[in-house]
Amino acid sequence: MRIINMWFGLLGLRSSKLRSALTTLGIIIGIGAVIIVVSLGGGLRRYTEKQLEDMSSGIVEARAMETWGGPILIERTAMGIAAGQFGMESMGPTIQDPLTDTDVEALRRLATKVNGVAPIYETWGQAIYQGEYMPSGQIMGVTPEFLHVFKRELLHGRFITDYDDYTAAPVVVIDEQLADDVFGEGVNPVGHVIRIAGQTLAQNYTIIGVIESPTDSWTRTSRSLLIPLRTAHLRLAQPGSPKINMLAMRVDSRDPKERQYAVAQIATILRARRGTTPGAPETFNVYDTLAWSEQQTQMIQIMTLVLSLIAGISLIVGSIGLMNIMLVSVSERTAEIGVRRAMGARRGDILGQFLAEAVLLSLLGGLLGLGLGIAGSQLTSTLIKELQGMVSVTPDIVVIAVGISSAVGILAGLYPAWHAALLQPTEALRHA
Repeated sequence: MRIINMWFGLLGLRSSKLRSALTTLGIIIGIGAVIIVVSLGGGLRRYTEKQLEDMSSGIVEARAMETWGGPILIERTAMGIAAGQFGMESMGPTIQDPLTDTDVEALRRLATKVNGVAPIYETWGQAIYQGEYMPSGQIMGVTPEFLHVFKRELLHGRFITDYDDYTAAPVVVIDEQLADDVFGEGVNPVGHVIRIAGQTLAQNYTIIGVIESPTDSWTRTSRSLLIPLRTAHLRLAQPGSPKINMLAMRVDSRDPKERQYAVAQIATILRARRGTTPGAPETFNVYDTLAWSEQQTQMIQIMTLVLSLIAGISLIVGSIGLMNIMLVSVSERTAEIGVRRAMGARRGDILGQFLAEAVLLSLLGGLLGLGLGIAGSQLTSTLIKELQGMVSVTPDIVVIAVGISSAVGILAGLYPAWHAALLQPTEALRHA
């Protein structure tokens, strides 16, 4: 009997093709808009996660807190780099409890969630090549662990070794972007000598390697100059400044709970190292660089949800249109209903017939809307360079589209179908 009801439903749709096509238009647009918004939202989330992952490398940072009021060094001459003349001022940021090599060793031994610890000394200076200033970024004193912790690939030459650090060798590793800017794209600059001017006179440094550049040009390692940590201490550090500005720790897990546990573990070790009592203020900060990524992802998900709800308004309009058309169809086909009832059709058969018509219309609209959404998503991702390869219509989106279209058909067709099923045979025939 259900097959017969489906057959009568198909005959009803064929009898008014234009009206059926116009009825499904709202559902097509609604489903297509929702799929485009959801798929583009997913692509934007993946793109943001990748950018933030490249920017932070997923590390956990530990920094000593700065306080104000201590003396700092400032340049007294306009050409302090050349003259090396500095003076004292009374106010400036100081670090009361700096990070030390002992902290590094403690974290390496005790932090079970940490897969590598890289101590870093950050400073600023001017790099010069053949008398021209280089568009360099930050100068960083690092150890061999830096390459592993920040997940950077070596493109040319070699990286800093323990021997370079022990002997305070005047060597430097630059990133690919800086090498291309200064020496030309694809040129291997290993062996060239540059001059770096920090707090003293400019000194020669030999380029020993080139590492790949991160995708995001605003990251800490973009256009950076990496020199051995001990070299930075002896050649570039200000008198009295801490030997380690930051500890970069690699945490491979991307599970938020495990990363929170890693942060708590690191903080506990550093607190114990300093003998900090419960309730006492901290002298350091531990920050998960992916925490901001999670916040951005949540914002994108909320934005996608809001836009999906706005796009879903067209689905509501389409369902109202479907209900209206089905009511008109019931009114126009009163004679047909009367004849079927007079020939023995039950109310359930009439209900099934008109409900089948509504579901078929909505499913047809849903499938066409799915095609529109897939095509629109691919077209949009092609036009937006940053989203190429990031946008995809996943199986769950397809299931949602079909499910929504089916639900719309059932809900929109239920009342008209019930109204048709309640018609008495005699009344329907008399009305016809």
